[in-house]
Amino acid sequence: MADLSQLTGVERTKEYRDRLEGVLKFFESLPEEQRNPVQIAVVQLMKDHNEKMIDAFENKKPLMCTWYGNCQEILAGMGVVYYNPVFDLMFHLGLTDYADAKECDKFNLDDKMCSLVRYAVYSMENRLHPRPDCFVAMAEPCDGQLMLHQAFARSEFLKGVPVYTIDPSYGHTDKDFEYVAKQLKEMIGFIEKNTGAKYDFEKVKAVVEETNKQYEIWKEVNEYMKASPAPMPSFVIGDVFWALTQHLPAGDPRATGLMAAVRDVAKANVEKGVGPVMNEKIRLFWPDLNPLWGEKLGNWLAEEWNAVVVNSFQGLSPYTPVDTSTEESMLFGLARRNVAEVPMIRQGRGWVDVVVDDLTQAIQDYNIDAVLFSGHMGHKDQAGINQFMKKVCKDMKVPLLTLTTSLFDERFTPIEKVKNDISNFLSANGFEKNAKK
Repeated sequence: MADLSQLTGVERTKEYRDRLEGVLKFFESLPEEQRNPVQIAVVQLMKDHNEKMIDAFENKKPLMCTWYGNCQEILAGMGVVYYNPVFDLMFHLGLTDYADAKECDKFNLDDKMCSLVRYAVYSMENRLHPRPDCFVAMAEPCDGQLMLHQAFARSEFLKGVPVYTIDPSYGHTDKDFEYVAKQLKEMIGFIEKNTGAKYDFEKVKAVVEETNKQYEIWKEVNEYMKASPAPMPSFVIGDVFWALTQHLPAGDPRATGLMAAVRDVAKANVEKGVGPVMNEKIRLFWPDLNPLWGEKLGNWLAEEWNAVVVNSFQGLSPYTPVDTSTEESMLFGLARRNVAEVPMIRQGRGWVDVVVDDLTQAIQDYNIDAVLFSGHMGHKDQAGINQFMKKVCKDMKVPLLTLTTSLFDERFTPIEKVKNDISNFLSANGFEKNAKK
């Protein structure tokens, strides 16, 4: 067994980079008509990010660990390289026959706990990341998330690493956002002290303005997804745009260009009246984050049921443009984005009215025929909203299926059982399978 004390964490990042380089070479070997330019561009951005992490660690440049929804625009604008503790690991599960998931099975944490939390603690205990200069924690009403940060603090690998925790409000008023904006000001000082990076309003402003463009594009794509047939496949928009805006460096113009290219494809498909499921029969909504196994589920839904998941809580969010005219207005807008707009955080940090309103609006706007709820294993906040969603769907005469799955580990509920449960649900509600030729 390897001596973990000898690992710096950069070893795994180099492994990720090298594997992605191999994936890119494989893509290049494919005939032109088989290449997916969006897929290639995302993998290239991921590889570039790994290289920046390696460079920051080896050359003593500012390096941080953080979560999605922690106002990464500020970090990017300050020139800090940062990483999410589970993003790379989860992406590489499918490329490695779930090697880390199988190792995590031996890890001494309750296997009924959300696998996102399990993977994060496992990854730090096994030194699968470069040691950061500091860490910004995520606080929300989730026992697992709070425990996760306690576990990080006790880790030998992270011993002595300074941590800043944003104390989020649970209300969605201007006073709530002002309260969080003051903390963002404190967070900037914390980052300067512990990384040596310097805050420059104009540089952060430029990043925020770029992300404003990205979220505007996302909004446009969501509008196109209201068409029938839906112009893009199940889960794809949320998967790609979520990675580009929340996990890879914020405000990258290349990400903006890629999102615009996806929008243009969606627009063209709507204008032509075409989509991946031409004989679209069932329009589905998924009120949660997208599952890592969403592509498999989406392909099956299309083939067996002529069905499309047209949106999810991961893809559907207000994302109000941030006013960058002053530092005060910018931090206020980022606080609002952080507390009340980033998916799952939006639903988990707010009143249940948010879930009710979002689900109601989605059913109306997207002409939803049925709702599939993941059952997000290990999440009390998600379990607690189930009855409220049932009432919404009953009142709107839209059937709801509640599953029991891990969004991040497809082995918890095998995909064949998920398919079987969905088939029984759809059949019971009068939907018919695609006729086989």
